[in-house]
Amino acid sequence: MAVRGITKVRNEAHIIEDTLDNWAQWCDAGIHVYCDDCTDRGSTATICKGHDAVVEVIESDLYDTDRERAEWFHRRQVLHSALRFCNDDDWIVYFDGDEHLEQFDAGLLNDPETKAIACESYDTYITPEDEEHSLWHYDKREWVSQEYEFSPYFYRASLPLDFWKPDQRNMDLPKGVGFALHGKVRHWGKGLSVEHWDQKCDYYAEIFGPKYAAKWASRRGNAVKEDMKSDFGFPLVKWEDVLSGKAGGEHCRNRMKLVR
Repeated sequence: MAVRGITKVRNEAHIIEDTLDNWAQWCDAGIHVYCDDCTDRGSTATICKGHDAVVEVIESDLYDTDRERAEWFHRRQVLHSALRFCNDDDWIVYFDGDEHLEQFDAGLLNDPETKAIACESYDTYITPEDEEHSLWHYDKREWVSQEYEFSPYFYRASLPLDFWKPDQRNMDLPKGVGFALHGKVRHWGKGLSVEHWDQKCDYYAEIFGPKYAAKWASRRGNAVKEDMKSDFGFPLVKWEDVLSGKAGGEHCRNRMKLVR
């Protein structure tokens, strides 16, 4: 039994080494990376190529203007590349370039009845007390969403795995598949910096397409959570309190999808 990591990244030199370090502890068969037209002077691809856990970097210099198509197609490319090396009892774990996993029991991977593992995923936010931290000091932020979502991360390679739907992030699981719920993922995307937040709003409001345009346009200028509430209106809590069990987990947005 082996675990292969896959990820799709774009211009993430500020965080990608930390992300690869984090997931490398579970990916004993290495990590495959897809660089989606990275334009940060090659930094993202260079960091990935130099990381001990990375076994492949697929680089594309073609920017697909259909961003919903790009999301699934690029993930499919790196998935299929990794699957060619997998046996049925191996694992594929997909993670984004700004996600870190904690409190995960790797012993679950040895259970032959477990075919997939979902984790609790929490968003990081910028608060008045830490808004001065730059993109490169994102890890100094303490506050996260109280609510979380269940998202699948680990998939048994014997499953019919694929990305094929517009903007697809999570692979669908067959009906009746046995999956476990364990581990906590910290998603840093909303807490990297005020400047990055503004760029994110512009991207989804003006470039990505209509799917998220109105939502992200309304978030412009709201990087710093003065009211100490998440984008969904729930109180922020400290990450250390989530890990200790003192906070979090009261509100769940479920992104597990089972298909026939």
